[in-house]
Amino acid sequence: MPIEPTDIELIREVLAGKVERYEILVRRYQRLVATAALRMGIAAHEVGDVANEVFYKVYRNLARYTPEHALSTWLYRITVNAALDHKRARRHESRMEEISPTMASAGPSAHDQFSSGERVRLLQEVLGRIPEHYRTPLVLAHIEGMPLEEIARVLELPEGTIKSRLFRARALLKDLIERHYPSLAPGGAEARS
Repeated sequence: MPIEPTDIELIREVLAGKVERYEILVRRYQRLVATAALRMGIAAHEVGDVANEVFYKVYRNLARYTPEHALSTWLYRITVNAALDHKRARRHESRMEEISPTMASAGPSAHDQFSSGERVRLLQEVLGRIPEHYRTPLVLAHIEGMPLEEIARVLELPEGTIKSRLFRARALLKDLIERHYPSLAPGGAEARS
């Protein structure tokens, strides 16, 4: 069984002119990029466009990659930026749906009414209401499971800034859930009574 080349070996080969080797890197990291884009709030049908943009940017800037950090960290940074750019470009085309009065009301069995898929959709909706500069570190920390130090590298911000944004994001998330999405609160709508 042939040994898989390392990321650094593949990058060297691509930079030396073996551009077909780049496909191995794309296959290796396409799931990471797609998952990160989805978690950044990119619609499933637009993830392919964002991923293509990411891999195009990576290819064009491959000579700039420095192996002091993992390639995945660099890819995360590019994916986060591409997702934010994509959302800014689409902002004028889409608008946030208003919360229906029935969703906002705390019916006695609201928690039981929502399937797991509906809870995920509502969580994505509530995350979409948090400003991007707070949402991004929140997603990277609590959904992607990145440590603070890596989030700071990905977003190219000081760790102190990341800490304060995470604190503010959690407060916003808690407030939105309590006021508008009680079914997402621990214990569901019953926890409010």
